Amino acid sequence: MPRVAIVRHTFGVASEPFVLDQARAFSRWEPVLVSRDDLRNGLTGFSLDRRDRASHTAGVSSRPLARMFADLKVDAVLAHFGVEAACALPATRRAGVPLATVFHGFDATTTTSALLRSRKISWITYARRLSSLARRGELFLPVSDHLRSRVLERGFPADRTITHHLGIDLSDLPTEVVEPNSVVHVGRLVPKKGHADLIRAMAQLPEARLTCVGDGPLLGELQSLAQELDVAVEFRGVLDHAQTLRTIARSAVLCLPSTTGPTGDQEGLGQVLLEAGAMGRPVVATRHGGIPSAVVDGVTGLLVPEDDPASLAAALGRVLRSPRVSHRLGTAAAEHVRTNFDVLSQTARLEELLDGISR
Repeated sequence: MPRVAIVRHTFGVASEPFVLDQARAFSRWEPVLVSRDDLRNGLTGFSLDRRDRASHTAGVSSRPLARMFADLKVDAVLAHFGVEAACALPATRRAGVPLATVFHGFDATTTTSALLRSRKISWITYARRLSSLARRGELFLPVSDHLRSRVLERGFPADRTITHHLGIDLSDLPTEVVEPNSVVHVGRLVPKKGHADLIRAMAQLPEARLTCVGDGPLLGELQSLAQELDVAVEFRGVLDHAQTLRTIARSAVLCLPSTTGPTGDQEGLGQVLLEAGAMGRPVVATRHGGIPSAVVDGVTGLLVPEDDPASLAAALGRVLRSPRVSHRLGTAAAEHVRTNFDVLSQTARLEELLDGISR
């Protein structure tokens, strides 16, 4: 059985269940987690020694990671996020193994100048190595057609850049009693996720209640806005994946009103939209980034323009006030996700792509 090293700086991030779901879905390839940071939460795999982490992140030394790839006898490397791929690129060249890169969102859309201004060493390394990664990497896998177009704009080769949806685990989704007039938003409290637009929309829907799952730097600002507009919002903070899924399952509608962030950062796909759809929950989102790859407007959910609280309120009201519309959208969403985004079938396709670069 061929072996693939799955590379991520930190595994087990609460907002990234899709990384580990994909790893568990491999069947013909043996996945091995390779991390810069220590593996936690019972995860098994391999990580760099502490003394090697800073030099790896800064792109100074590739020997420790290359030695790990050689010792593990990997046949390919799969890096989640362009940042990880840029940091791992020299090690894959030294070890003589092909590199596949999954682009998730910010890594395809954040401007190079913003990456350089970020003061994050790994982001600066990424910006410096973008052109080298485009030339030397074997396979590039943006998670939506929108991201593919942005990756191509950055000079990545069209013949090696293939849209690949990650998929979600459909094996153990919760069922809960739906709470009427309940809206849920899942995402970090950052500008890209559109919380402020949603709170302004909720001010036009006094009968509805909003729950926000996630944490981030905008918490205080959003709490103040909700108080100013007299909107009741429950900020739940970071929940584990199982708790998040149960919260979505209890809600009447999931809303993801994403917008382009100040650094150019855009939504890659909106994986939470697929999770809601798989559980038969209708969704309302913006016509933004890769979201139209996840939501078929008017069929599996409703899409509205970015930065438009009035349109957002109208779409939410349409779903909340009409059981017929809610049921129609939710039923179609469940079928759409099961047909097109099952992690088992999507990972089988990924294995075929890895076959092609490892021969």
